[in-house]
Amino acid sequence: MNYDKYVGALLVNAIFVGLMTTSISSNAEDAFMDALTGGKVDFSFRMRFEHVNDDRVTLTDDKASALTARTTLGYKTADFYKTFGYLQFENTTPLTSTSQYNDTQNGRGTLPVIADPDSTEINQAYLGLKPFESTVIKIGRQILTPRKAPFHRYLGTVLWRQNWQTQDAVTITSSYFKDTELMAGYIWNNNTIFTTDRDMEAPIFNAKYNGFKYAKLEAYYYDLDFTSTADLANANTTYGFRANGAIPVFNDNTKFIYTGEFASQEDTGSNPNDYDANYYLAEGGFKIKLDSFVTSILAKMSYEVLESDNGTQGSVFRTPLATGHAYQGWADNFLLTPAAGIEDTYFTMVATGKYDTKLIVSYHMLEAETGSFDYGDEIDVWFTKQFAKKYTVGIKYAAYDASSDIGNTKATDLSKFWLYFGFKY
Repeated sequence: MNYDKYVGALLVNAIFVGLMTTSISSNAEDAFMDALTGGKVDFSFRMRFEHVNDDRVTLTDDKASALTARTTLGYKTADFYKTFGYLQFENTTPLTSTSQYNDTQNGRGTLPVIADPDSTEINQAYLGLKPFESTVIKIGRQILTPRKAPFHRYLGTVLWRQNWQTQDAVTITSSYFKDTELMAGYIWNNNTIFTTDRDMEAPIFNAKYNGFKYAKLEAYYYDLDFTSTADLANANTTYGFRANGAIPVFNDNTKFIYTGEFASQEDTGSNPNDYDANYYLAEGGFKIKLDSFVTSILAKMSYEVLESDNGTQGSVFRTPLATGHAYQGWADNFLLTPAAGIEDTYFTMVATGKYDTKLIVSYHMLEAETGSFDYGDEIDVWFTKQFAKKYTVGIKYAAYDASSDIGNTKATDLSKFWLYFGFKY
């Protein structure tokens, strides 16, 4: 063997590989710095006054008020070889004394609740990958909302509160197939609005199909196994199906809107309870476009049921990761499903006007699903006005009027009022 020729060839190859590595490394470093510095900043601010009048509070003052501010600052990098990162900080600051209300963490348990504790935290922090067209994988702390707000029935941010809910998870979302949106993932930790967290072992799946002209279809499966002792009763497996759409009546300016949904739920994992409970939603109404100051009106009637298997707290249909504020009235009197379940018949009117104005009015008639008593009625009103697409002012009111029926576990009145200003960049 000609060792000199062999060694010479190795030396030439080594020099070539070294030069290529240096070139690639240099190019990669440049691309990395471009991705790191060429990203996008996001910022939001919301200052809100909240007043609560809660007749459940009998030992101290049944009224409470708070002025709080929510600030977020985030940064998303540009893509680096189909990879990107996102980091977002979130701060909630009380602007008035916290001794006048219960923020759930300040030790004022005898006062009315305004659940916006003083906090600073990492709201989101994840690594993103784009292995295929219209497909994204996220690993880390993130927002999970398969449905647009306010329809966060199972997975939501609780976006009305100042400290948002997020999940520590790995997820994959894809719209690779025509008219189809897929989401699958695994949650190992839930970060609550109360600045606490809950350990989980939770595979999730959601699929939507939008290929039909007058119907949007959705199927889902959520296996939420809470593993910390305090949350075992929340461990449940839910699977369901939803259809909704809009059908023109006479012309495209008037449409009949509808939604139908069914879900079945049972205990899972270490849940000490044994139950099966169902969920039903049926609604219908009309959406009309107008050529006036009011540009559109939506009016609908809805009937929503969260069953109780045997009339106990451990046997009810529950949605522990939902944006509960959006359901059963904005007074937040039914964030947890009562032992007797819920039947909620409600009417909603949404009027959208010129100059980015919107008015929402809803009226709820709440009854027990198991038993023969009413909980009460609630009226909700919300007006918002946007300026320059970035600024928002709003006023919101919710009043729950309790029924005097025997057996009612929600037998005290509750009202809330909010006034707020927001900015988003």
